[in-house]
Formats: sequence, C-alpha cells, structure tokens
Amino acid sequence: MIKEALKMQSHELLSQKAYRIIKEAIIRGEIKSNAKLTIHEIAQYMGISKTPIREAINKLGSEGLVKLIPNKGIIINEISIDDFQEILQIRAVLDGLIAELAVKRITDDEINQMMDMIAEMEKSVNNDDRLKYNDLDIKLHDFLLNITGNHKLIEFYNHLILQVYKFRLRTLKLSYRMSKSLDEHRRIALKIKDRDPLSASIISREHINSILKSLEEDEKSKKGNI
Repeated sequence: MIKEALKMQSHELLSQKAYRIIKEAIIRGEIKSNAKLTIHEIAQYMGISKTPIREAINKLGSEGLVKLIPNKGIIINEISIDDFQEILQIRAVLDGLIAELAVKRITDDEINQMMDMIAEMEKSVNNDDRLKYNDLDIKLHDFLLNITGNHKLIEFYNHLILQVYKFRLRTLKLSYRMSKSLDEHRRIALKIKDRDPLSASIISREHINSILKSLEEDEKSKKGNI
C-alpha cells in the first residue's frame, strides 16, 4: 500500500512531487498515524535521491503532519479525537466567516462553478464514491476560501485543517453522513447563490457542528460496544 501511495508522477520538481504524494498518502490514511519510515525507505519507494525527500519532509514537518527524529526516522503525527473536536469548534466559526465573505465577492461565473461542484458531489453520493466525494468536499471549501481574498484567513484556515483531513473520511464512513453532508453543502451553496450572507454563515456553522455531532455519536457508539 505504501509503495502504491508513493508512486511518482511525470511533472513538477522532485521535492514538490515528493511533498504532494507523501501528503496525499497521509491525508487518505494510506500511511497510518504513528507509522515509522526513513528518508532512505521513501527515496527507494519513489526511485529518487534523498535530498528532495528531505526537503519534502521538512515542509510536512512545518505543517505539523510529520516529525523527523534524528537517528530514528520519520513518524506520522497522530491527532486525537479531542484535538479534532476542538479544531471543529474553531472551524465552525471560520466557515461561517468564509461563507459571509464569499457572498460579498463571488461572481456569477463563480456561482456557476460552485453549483457544478454540488452536481458532481451529488453524482459521487449516488455512486457511493466516498473518496471522490471527499476530494470534492475539500475542493468546494478551498474554492470558497480563496474567493474571500483574505490572505491571513486563508493561511490560518489551511494550517488548521491540514491536521484533520484524515478525519473527513472517517465521518463519511458513517452510513448516513455522506448524503447529509451533500444536503448541507447544497443549502450553503444556494444561500450563497441568493447572496444571503447571514443565512450562508449560519448554515455553514451548522454544517461543521453537524460533523462534530456525528463524530461524538460515533465515539459514544464505539465505547458502548467495548
């Protein structure tokens, strides 16, 4: 699985390739939390030298995704359920702000792009394609974030959610969560399309709080089955 996850593509600088591929493998859970690797092992998997791998690992380390421990190798950082809950609480406020700012700046063409993404998300739900849905979910949130034009918000938000991408798929594994998520995203998009900043902000916050509630219910269920 790790070898497949770390396959190289044919473009980009080697360090950028390595960074992207390792990051995607971590986010998708193909490299597990607390897994231990070495720069030498990753370089062998990818078929490149250690220097671009070291550059990629340093960048991932600055984002909090990995730790490089001298003489021991690379450890994938693990985020606890408590950390995830706290991050979602912060994210609910930020997503509300993002929706509000996006309403004020979005163009008609961007509204059409947004609604096209919602249509693609609906196809993924109908096909029960959770990985595809997850990618579209990330794409839509990034799309609205960038529309805000607030560079400090973009920087802070991206740093925050880097730590929780792995949990997105966990919540989507809940049988009802993907269709519920689609409905929530559709409601947000329609309020943005209507250029209603207050409603878009409220529904965006409700969407994140809904994820938090689903996660908490899943945790209670697992503890009850122990």
